[in-house]
Amino acid sequence: MQPCNYFKKAGFLFFTVAVSAALFSISSCSDKGSGSGGPGSLSGTQAATAGNNAAAPAKPVMASPEEAKAWAEKTLAGLSLERKIGQIICPDLAGGYIADDDPRMQQWIKLARDYGVGMFVFYGGTPRDVAHLLNRLQKEAAIPLLISADFEAGPGQQVTGATEFPADMAFAAAGSEDLMYRAASAAAVEGRAMGVHLTYTPVVDIAWRPENPAEGVRSFGGDIELLGRMVRAYVRGYHDNGMLTTAKHFPGRGDVEKMPGAPEWSWINKPAEAYEAQESAAFKMGVDAGVDFIMSEHIAVPSIAGGSDLPASVEKKLATDWIRGKLGFKGILTSDDLWYDHVVKRFGAEEVAIRAFEAGHDILLKPKDPAAVITAMAAAVKAGRISESRIDEAALKLLTLKARLNLHKNRFVDEARVGEFVGTAAHFALIQEAADKSLTMIKNDGVFPLAAGRTAKMVNIVVQKADPDPVPATLSAKLAAAFPGTQSFYLRPDMDPAVYDKAWKAAREADLVILSLFVPRNRQGDATPFRDADLKFINKVIAAKPKAVAAMTYGNPHLIRKIPDVGAFLIGYGERGWFGNQAVYFETFIKALKGEIKPAGKLPVKVSDKYPIGAGLSW
Repeated sequence: MQPCNYFKKAGFLFFTVAVSAALFSISSCSDKGSGSGGPGSLSGTQAATAGNNAAAPAKPVMASPEEAKAWAEKTLAGLSLERKIGQIICPDLAGGYIADDDPRMQQWIKLARDYGVGMFVFYGGTPRDVAHLLNRLQKEAAIPLLISADFEAGPGQQVTGATEFPADMAFAAAGSEDLMYRAASAAAVEGRAMGVHLTYTPVVDIAWRPENPAEGVRSFGGDIELLGRMVRAYVRGYHDNGMLTTAKHFPGRGDVEKMPGAPEWSWINKPAEAYEAQESAAFKMGVDAGVDFIMSEHIAVPSIAGGSDLPASVEKKLATDWIRGKLGFKGILTSDDLWYDHVVKRFGAEEVAIRAFEAGHDILLKPKDPAAVITAMAAAVKAGRISESRIDEAALKLLTLKARLNLHKNRFVDEARVGEFVGTAAHFALIQEAADKSLTMIKNDGVFPLAAGRTAKMVNIVVQKADPDPVPATLSAKLAAAFPGTQSFYLRPDMDPAVYDKAWKAAREADLVILSLFVPRNRQGDATPFRDADLKFINKVIAAKPKAVAAMTYGNPHLIRKIPDVGAFLIGYGERGWFGNQAVYFETFIKALKGEIKPAGKLPVKVSDKYPIGAGLSW
């Protein structure tokens, strides 16, 4: 596998790659005829089964910058104003099985075929369903579609059966650029096999304040040099395997607060010097790493925007002056979702798209009504509010990237071979390796290593923030299988208070008590949101058994601040929801209990003065 070679062309970064995995069927499914790769390139049965009966796959070779530029300029010249605008619109779609007569399918086809949208972002589905749907939409589009997805923890975050890694903070805890590179490479191989070209990652939001861990384990942490190393490895892994990357969420979501008087909006309330040294420096790491896109967020930074409380999504001082001028970014700037209710309420469903474009965005992500936005944008051009040359510039950037990926020659994937590349045993082994190498222990007062026989009488007390969470029961079953006789008790909002009495009796008689903590932070709120009754109970257990209680937190390292006397405190980096593979740490923790592995991770984020960045013990 050869490293990336970067070229400055048409004002943004390009890359060429050679990859070891063969993903695309060039000969049978390549676009022919018009040069724009239109639907006329396939016919009959061939069109109905695009990619299924192709010749042996070839490596995804990149087109030269010269070829890409020529194709993009020729294609752009043949587009109407409305079709040019369509190229910069990115609607969303669901990636699961969809019947042909489903109204959603008909709407997506209409957007691709009749409105000429240039991109889609998809959510959900299984690998083959995703590949089939994306091939279907590619067949309908006159110009190849650029397909995007949010692969924060890998494709498995979106696609059932694909590979889902622990969260970004896990890789920072492991501190291995090689591990980060291999995980990103695996994710890119899977993405391209399904027909995905762009991931809305990496997250470069830096976590500065322990009392405000706004992004939790989604962030690489608070060490900006470590973040830079991880981001460089991340981008290189994706690029070397044919996928584009995005730094998000500008101006930074790691230390945001609710805006006074407008709590539905967020801002970064710090002096310009602090912002530049922190959040801005993190995004500069992404730019220097070669990200292809930056995604803005609906966040204001008055200190660097002349006092403006407008969010980066519509504020030119942020979207253009800072990103282009200060950071030197020459790639594609995309908005975050434009359909959010509070965004539409403040600016208007079509007006926010126009304002985002005026602010400097090239791509308009998920407007409430894509067709209405195309009409409104065209009217703004005809009224002289937006110049057509600016539309041309944005569309040309996207078209050139499509050609660099060779989508103008082959936009389809081989559905029959998806299983060779997605969710493989090798990739699942990499998931476990990431969890094992990132397991972090920041306190150990005589608990580990466990003495022989200590797990014979073990009690597992689960503290969970949410009632409808099936994951803790899975952990309990695994603990019982690994250590027969283990009893589990669940402290949760809907529980019978009698559980406290039963758990107390079992804990007093146990040789080892495990506290399994499923208590994620409250976003822009309490970092350690234990319920008062639960906290009182577990501190009672800790006091009664000072060297016999081990806490394992699944996604929130800050919880130790509320249970400072616990005998041992271990951390896994997966949070319920979208933020990393949480369950993979069950096996990791069991292996640690058995003495098969030792914690080797280092804390990537400050928890307190006692537990700073870099804290980490072993035995």
